[in-house]
Amino acid sequence: MIESEVIAAVTLAVDVSRELDDDHVEFWRLATNLRRSLPSADGELIRGLARAVLVALLDRGVVLGDLDGDTGEFTAWPATVASIDIAMAAWRSLGRDPDMGEIAWLSRPSSLDDGD
Repeated sequence: MIESEVIAAVTLAVDVSRELDDDHVEFWRLATNLRRSLPSADGELIRGLARAVLVALLDRGVVLGDLDGDTGEFTAWPATVASIDIAMAAWRSLGRDPDMGEIAWLSRPSSLDDGD
């Protein structure tokens, strides 16, 4: 990785982590933010950086899951790298970057539970 790629990944991880202190974050934002930071990057690089960010966030208590649009209830997937790999495979199978409402949401359940 070159310096700009590392900076983009670290910046994204910090930004997402901060937002997760208060709310859930949609999966599509990973690709969007990385593409904004690295406009000439190809899909493989963007997915690789996004996966690295997800692994780092997993180590900080972040999980992937589904958010019910009607009830707002978050259903966590297992907190494992295998869940990340499933999300990344779903991204690849789209043949494009994910959009709003596609693939998954990110959450740090312990932070959100503390606010209730």
